[in-house]
Amino acid sequence: MAIGGAGLALADSFVAANAARFVSGIGAVILNVLMTKMVTDLFDGRERLLAMSVLINAWPIGIGIALLVIGPLAEVAGWLWGVASSAAFALFGLALVAAVYRAPVAGGSVPAPGGIGLGVVTCREWHLLMIGSLPWLLYNAAFQIVLSFMPSFLAESGLGIVRAGSLMALNAMMFVVGVQAGGFLLKRTAHADRLCHAMIVVWCATLLLIAAGSAPLPWLIIGGVLGGIPAAALVSLPGEFLRPESRSAGMGIFYTIYYAGCAVLPTLGGALYDASGGKAALWMATGLALGAALTLALFRHSTKPAAGSEAHGLIR
Repeated sequence: MAIGGAGLALADSFVAANAARFVSGIGAVILNVLMTKMVTDLFDGRERLLAMSVLINAWPIGIGIALLVIGPLAEVAGWLWGVASSAAFALFGLALVAAVYRAPVAGGSVPAPGGIGLGVVTCREWHLLMIGSLPWLLYNAAFQIVLSFMPSFLAESGLGIVRAGSLMALNAMMFVVGVQAGGFLLKRTAHADRLCHAMIVVWCATLLLIAAGSAPLPWLIIGGVLGGIPAAALVSLPGEFLRPESRSAGMGIFYTIYYAGCAVLPTLGGALYDASGGKAALWMATGLALGAALTLALFRHSTKPAAGSEAHGLIR
């Protein structure tokens, strides 16, 4: 990411700029996988839910910091320094991890290192990854469709572009609040999956009410706060069944499914928007979110422990 950011600042052509962004994107994807794996290694059980909520929120908070810093910096020192600051942020993060992070030690010894090949992933883990990746994928695809097409829908409904954009910014802020609140609630509740199901249903209800013409402000606030609550639980699912030695490869598979789905489903949402309008796109987002709840239930059914064995799932 640092190399890509610096390359973008120094790029002298459109092709060079795109190449630099491509390098940054590769770094961002790998970092996403590694950070999720690191948090999974460092925290167990319900502590992991709170930790994941902090990790997830680092992304929108980082975007907010960038918006506050890069624009003013570009005005003072020029756009090249504004762009180059992204490389500085990446290098600062690298230095911070190098200085602070220590691999977890279990039972007084360093855990056995995992392999990077797919051979370390067992058949059962493959099966659970295929199912356990879907809730996070569908949940995020629904959110991306709402974030992408809700502003246009609101503007077409007569609110105006500025007003619609402000409402969606408020909705995004409420999601940040909801994700963090979810980390605390999911850690403490005895029925985390049921809470996730309920919050997804409420979020879907707010989308349908807005699509039906209800005043958007209260529903965007409610949907943002409550819709963000399940996030930590959904992204934590692989940590429930992946062994330490298979987590690196398993998280890679998890995020491959995630990125592939998030490339396809919002694109289909855009095609649906062009063909049938914003209301249809919101209906699609609602269907995807409900799909996240259904696949979470399917995942939990697939991980039911055998009689007499210890249960590690979230529903009790």
